[in-house]
Amino acid sequence: MITRTSLLLCALMLTLPAQAAKHSRTENVDFSRITCGEFIEEIVTADEDATASVLLWIDGYLSGISGDTLLDWKSLENYTGRLVEHCASHKKAKLLDAARKVGIQ
Repeated sequence: MITRTSLLLCALMLTLPAQAAKHSRTENVDFSRITCGEFIEEIVTADEDATASVLLWIDGYLSGISGDTLLDWKSLENYTGRLVEHCASHKKAKLLDAARKVGIQ
């Protein structure tokens, strides 16, 4: 059975690489204040460009912590799936805490 999370994940995987370079926003975002529940709500309703920008920002944030300098699209796809699943189950958790927990093991 295909769940809504699975469908969302598939959509994200198909659009992330192509959309990443096209997006620019003027709205500031304080990622330290965003919960997993808010993140899930946003990516369900956001356009592809905004979603790609957020996921690339999170990847860059984790790379800054870990020292990883490689942008591996397949790893990013896998990570995105794990983050979405984790956030769907832990909606009150802070997004950056979840990102670190899922991304840096």
